[in-house]
Amino acid sequence: MRSPRFSGYLYFFLGTLFLLIAIQTAQASPGWDAITILLMAFAAFDYFLAFRMFAIAARQRHSKKK
Repeated sequence: MRSPRFSGYLYFFLGTLFLLIAIQTAQASPGWDAITILLMAFAAFDYFLAFRMFAIAARQRHSKKK
């Protein structure tokens, strides 16, 4: 099983990748289309999971100190 910190970095990387692809898609089209919005939603969800994993890792580290 992967550590929460590794999963956090993985989700953060995927969120950044989806964000960059969404920016490229938005520049290629005249405006915001469904694909761009979908990619932004995936990026937001991945960032949410990344920050959640970082919080879990911090809680685990804090509980080990006690």
